[in-house]
Amino acid sequence: GIAYGYNNIVKRVPATSTVGGEQPLNKLGDLLRDEIGRAGYTEVLTHGLCSKHDNFTALRRAETDAVSLSNPANVEYQVVRTTLLPGLLKTLQHNKSASFANGFKIFEISDVVLPDSAHVITETIVGAKNVRRLAAVYAGPTSGFEVVHGLVDRIMTLTEVAPEKAYAANSAKGEEEKFRVSREGWEYGIRAL
Repeated sequence: GIAYGYNNIVKRVPATSTVGGEQPLNKLGDLLRDEIGRAGYTEVLTHGLCSKHDNFTALRRAETDAVSLSNPANVEYQVVRTTLLPGLLKTLQHNKSASFANGFKIFEISDVVLPDSAHVITETIVGAKNVRRLAAVYAGPTSGFEVVHGLVDRIMTLTEVAPEKAYAANSAKGEEEKFRVSREGWEYGIRAL
């Protein structure tokens, strides 16, 4: 420590050897953070504790089981979040002075805690599990459906999630998409695909 002096500590290689590596879930999260950041979103890191009102009532969700604190410091820290939305909405609330002219895009990739009574082995185990979630919010002068749709489409492409067969069958090409306009020289022609 400081009393001994950092320069007096002898540098040596530990006697044990390990093979370390990043957990696959963390690696995926880091890759998604980079890509979502490139799409113009700003990452936020919000608090893991929130009030029951923020977690359920304010979001118009039915109050379900949540991991709660036995002695919370105040009413704002009653339960461990079960969704990422309260933190993102509070971030928007605290940034009202920022310009929303071009839209305000934020996201968070983090864990939520859900009750898990199926894996309780003894009375000392809490009976909860962490689940990694992704949430993004867009606020701006327009609805921004295309902004959010573009982000969802990009995430699905990156994670190689294919659409379900029923969805793909429902979104078959219409008559207007069966032909392509092509330019040959100075003239435009329409040809079948």
